[in-house]
Amino acid sequence: MKEEHKIILELLSSYLDKNPEQRFGQAIFNLGINEFQNNSDLKNPNYNLRDIHNDKDTDVIERIKNQLIWLDSQSKIPE
Repeated sequence: MKEEHKIILELLSSYLDKNPEQRFGQAIFNLGINEFQNNSDLKNPNYNLRDIHNDKDTDVIERIKNQLIWLDSQSKIPE
């Protein structure tokens, strides 16, 4: 297993420990591992998942970290 794989799994594991009510599929979507295809046509939204086959592991790690920062900031808004 590559070091990047270990990082991704640790981030996902930590997230699921903090959010046990979420299903696995929800977690990978909420962390930005899977994403919808880009679509600029607001009248005809595209809800197909983007193919992440060619994404580098480092890109996935960066998306997860960015999502964790965003999710953390959203939890502080009501405070």
